Amino acid sequence: MPGPVVNGVRHEASSGGGVPANAASGVPASAEKPFLPLLAEGTIRLVLLTSGQLLIARMRQTSDRDGECAYQLLRPLLVKEKHPSDSAQQGSGWILSPFLAGLSTQENLVLFKAAVASVLNPEPRLLHAYTIRTHQECPPEETPVERLKRAFQEFTESLEGG
Repeated sequence: MPGPVVNGVRHEASSGGGVPANAASGVPASAEKPFLPLLAEGTIRLVLLTSGQLLIARMRQTSDRDGECAYQLLRPLLVKEKHPSDSAQQGSGWILSPFLAGLSTQENLVLFKAAVASVLNPEPRLLHAYTIRTHQECPPEETPVERLKRAFQEFTESLEGG
């Protein structure tokens, strides 16, 4: 199982500051990372931790040593709300900052199911900013028909699994 196992550990982000979610410039370190194509395993999701932190990452389902459900997060970034004092621009937004900066050199981690409060779909602007920052291909937006098909598939899978 690659990456450190974190059970919702609360930490303060390094003082290196985050990058606004609408900024088009990436981090120099992201240029060194291999490009992740759209067809790479896993999907990009927002992950709300039981500690209250919100992450965005490419997420894969895996299991721990006991066979219990766990999640592997690739290239996770901490999502924080931008305060009006952070920028001269009006309106609210989000800041993406490294999740494990200053704590570990590893970027990928595995979370136990108990550490995850909820898994959400990110807004298109946040998704686009994340993919630029982490050097990944951005998935196209779903049409209403595609969203309906996905919802129906998830519904039928929940009935079959129950």
